[in-house]
Amino acid sequence: MFQIAAKCLVPLSVILAFAASPVLADDAKFAGPTFNSDVGFDIGISQDKKAFTALFSGLVASIDGVSAAPIVTRTVSFILPLSGAAPGTEIPFFVSGAVITKKAANGHLIVTLNEQTTAVDFPPETDKSFIQTIKYKVGYSPEVRITVFLVADRDSKSDGAVNLTVSAIDTDLAKHQN
Repeated sequence: MFQIAAKCLVPLSVILAFAASPVLADDAKFAGPTFNSDVGFDIGISQDKKAFTALFSGLVASIDGVSAAPIVTRTVSFILPLSGAAPGTEIPFFVSGAVITKKAANGHLIVTLNEQTTAVDFPPETDKSFIQTIKYKVGYSPEVRITVFLVADRDSKSDGAVNLTVSAIDTDLAKHQN
């Protein structure tokens, strides 16, 4: 039994050393979308297929005035094939937009990349542009399933206004390798 354990120590140490080393995205490449939901967007993929930018012109959740519904949502989903990225590769995605919330009103940004979800809350009295960085860790899927979910809400008895907009999602593997 001790002979088996001694034989396993060397390979296990090699495996642990490899697992602790950073995985690079040198060979990772994106392809054009294979699915997109009904929200229109323009997507540009770089010639080397290491970068993309998705631009949105109507991805907005907005409430303005007492007569408006107190909760408004908006979503977009699309799939980008991803090849050559080893599981564990970290890819930063950047979600750009702007938000204005008034008294008694909130905005919420939820972004899902495959099995990973990031949520950002914008409380009342927020007025800013933002770039939300999401560090996506590649799993075993040959694609990135991206969903952006916007929620605008206000106290139903107030006239609080909200405008939450996402204008772009992008990344560049060549610039942002581990």
